[in-house]
Order: sequence, then C-alpha cells, then structure tokens
Amino acid sequence: MEPINQFLKNSKKIRENNDKLYEELISHPRIIELIENSEQEITRTMIKNDLLQLKRYTEQSLACEKCGSLENCINHPQGYVPSIDVRDGRIHIIYSACPNKIKDDAFRERERMIESYHVPKDVKDATFDTVFLDPETNRQDIIKKAIAASKAISEGRGTKGMYIHGSFGIGKSYLLGCIANELKEKSVSSMIVYVPEIIRDLKAGFKDGTTDEKFNTIKNAQVLMLDDLGAEDVTPWVRDEVVTGLLHYRMVEGLPTFASSNYSMNELSYRYSRTKENGVEETKAMRMIERLRTLCEEVQLEGKNYRDH
Repeated sequence: MEPINQFLKNSKKIRENNDKLYEELISHPRIIELIENSEQEITRTMIKNDLLQLKRYTEQSLACEKCGSLENCINHPQGYVPSIDVRDGRIHIIYSACPNKIKDDAFRERERMIESYHVPKDVKDATFDTVFLDPETNRQDIIKKAIAASKAISEGRGTKGMYIHGSFGIGKSYLLGCIANELKEKSVSSMIVYVPEIIRDLKAGFKDGTTDEKFNTIKNAQVLMLDDLGAEDVTPWVRDEVVTGLLHYRMVEGLPTFASSNYSMNELSYRYSRTKENGVEETKAMRMIERLRTLCEEVQLEGKNYRDH
C-alpha cells in the first residue's frame, strides 16, 4: 500500500500538472475560439473535467494543415479531424473524415467503378489525354464521338454506345478503356470484358455452377464494353445464349453498351451465321446483329498497327 505522505505528494503533483494544463488550454487560440463560439456555456469545471479531451483537440490537425497528405496524417484515428460537441455538462470529441481522406475515398471509389475481366492494364488505365492522334486517320472524329457518348451517359441522356471496328492493333480496345475512365471521372461505373476469355469463364462455370451468376453480373453492368467481339469460337450456345442473350437484355433495359471488333457488323453477321454444329443459320445471326445495331452506332477506326511501334 502506498504511504499516505507519498499519496499526498503525488496528488499534489497531479493537481499542479492539471492546473498548468488548464492555464495552457484556456490561453490556446483554438480553445478561446471554442469558448467564444459555443452555443452552450463552457465553464471552468467542464474544462477541468475534460482536460485530456481538450488537449488532444489542440494537438490534432483540423483541416489537414499539419499533414499535407493522408499518408502523413498526424491525427488518431488517421484521416479524421476532431470537432467539439458540448452536451450534458461534458466536452466530447467527434471525429469526421478529413479533406484528404474524402479525396482518397472518392479516388478509391472511382477506381472501383471500372470492373475488368482479362483486360490488359494499359487498356484499363487508358485516358483520352494519352490517345495517339494520327492526323492522317479519323481517330480524332471517333474520339469526339466517344467523348460525346460518355457525356450523354453521365448526364442520364439516352444515347447509343459505339461499335468500334477496324484492323488489328489500331487502338480499339484502348478507346474502350478511355471511355471507361471518362465515365469513372463522372462517377459512372462500367465493365470491360475480353469476350473470348469471358466465354471460357462461362463455360468453366458449368463445373461449379457459377455460369448464371457470372452472366447476370455482366448483363447488369451499368455500362458494358465487349472487347474483341467475334474473336471467340462461335457456337450456337455462344451466339444464341450468351451474345444474343446479353444484347437482348441490355436492349430491353436500355443499358449503354459498347463493343470493339476486327469485323464490321456485316462481317460479324456472316461469321456468326456459320457454326460447325448447325451449319448456316443466317436468321439467328441477323437477330443478334439487329440487337447490336439498336444498342450501338457502328464506326470504323482507321490507322496502322501501333503495336509494332
């Protein structure tokens, strides 16, 4: 047990420290402002009862002025700023997200707005600012159309997507990435899927029962982008159940849809009309293409194979 004289000595020291802290606090600009602006009276007793709360309040950054960035935040919890709530005769600290955390959260939320399946990183990160503008091609006109479509979608105006076709390596997939990132900046989510791989994923789903779940996720995307349509192995199931099923659902629901392909729509119709299993089925291919035409404006992108440079 602590001797009585030591207890009294320690108690005196605590009182002295508290009195010193009290004097420091009531002369601190932040506490002076708090006392002057509080709707409820802040008394000496209240300050003395909550010395540590107020000390913590004076030590932390209120608007990132002491931090500079979220990584360098001095507050605890990190990324939150304190404010004072006076109620029931006590002083309480309430924490809310700081400006840097709000910006960081918004950035992370935007990053989550682009889902991609088997799409290269350069496509997922593409922006209109990084597109190579070849003056000898129609790239600038196509980019203007893409920007206009992105704007219309973000403003909630009904608009067709784009069916971008052209030869290998000219940047069709890259443009889809640009559109996705443009929409991301306007808080519109999108999904880019590389068609040949997603077909393989859907087939693999038959083994574990995930095909329907994967298909529903894709068909319900806020904005869907089908990359390299026509590059997959064409079967009746791919054409009728997957591609036509996707396009029909999105047409009925009015969901914005984009696609890229090495084939024009007429060439794509010919490709989808022939399967090993059933031979020539032009009507079924035309049914698919009509839905694609309803959803997308067909544009041909010109240029050389930029992958070789």
